[in-house]
Amino acid sequence: MYFEIRPMQISDLSEVVKAWNISMPYDRITDERFQHVILDDPNHETGAALVAVYKDNIIGFISSIARDGVSGADGRGREHEKRQGYIRGIFVIKDYRKQGIGTSLLEKGTDYMKSKGKSLIRVITYTGRYFFPGVDLRYEEAISFFRNKGFKEDEVIDDLILDLEDFQESSYQKNARKRMAEFGVKVVEYDPDMLDKMRDFVRKFNSLSWFPPGWEENFRGKGNKVAALKDDKIVGWASYHPSKGMGGFGPIGVLEDMRGHGIGSCLLLESVLKLKQAGVDSVFAGWANTPFYIPNGWRIHRQYAVFEKIV
Repeated sequence: MYFEIRPMQISDLSEVVKAWNISMPYDRITDERFQHVILDDPNHETGAALVAVYKDNIIGFISSIARDGVSGADGRGREHEKRQGYIRGIFVIKDYRKQGIGTSLLEKGTDYMKSKGKSLIRVITYTGRYFFPGVDLRYEEAISFFRNKGFKEDEVIDDLILDLEDFQESSYQKNARKRMAEFGVKVVEYDPDMLDKMRDFVRKFNSLSWFPPGWEENFRGKGNKVAALKDDKIVGWASYHPSKGMGGFGPIGVLEDMRGHGIGSCLLLESVLKLKQAGVDSVFAGWANTPFYIPNGWRIHRQYAVFEKIV
């Protein structure tokens, strides 16, 4: 069969999303979500998103991303990532698979990333805007596709969830509260008056992916953040995100020399209690540190394989 691969156009958006939702049932999205994650990403460029077309119908898609230089247009890139390009999504509608379409999309996406100086392609673990951190293990055809194309599995990433309807503070969390108090730390709701303290924390924490240039704008108002204070200095912080039905949690961070005193568990607990108070039924944490969450009562919700290939 003859098909064409060309750069995606704005006018393709709704058709791409429709095909996406047919092809990836565990990752359904809206036009607005696609626009935000793919097209509005500061690192997005023409040629980074491609569609496969057959008889004027979109039957496949790939989104590649490659930061210019180290930090990129979003300021989130890190030195060890400078040679990395990323595939944020690839699909072919089921009836058109095994006809070379996915291979062609992958080759052209790879060519784009190589043209930007990238030599290691990852699926995905991109620290900018993304839909998922890797390939959901339930997409068996996609797992086989990447293996057959010479990609190696680098790691498995977990998403976790906590049901809030019957949530009660556990003995593990009570112990964390006790240890934290004995260490002289308290968890409070973040206040904009703490911005200078937050600047000091960010400097010590040193994470561009969480605190890119301009991060302060999100900390000039109240709401959805908690901070851990020791000697009137911020030593830990977490964000939570109320939403109807399922809320979100994260990121969370504690200064390295402050860890081991229950501070992280207490930041997590306070966030969970605030979400429950807001009427949230359950809370989700993506791309999470599983050994931290499990003792706090969370369970694994989804798992993703991360693939990479030197090109």
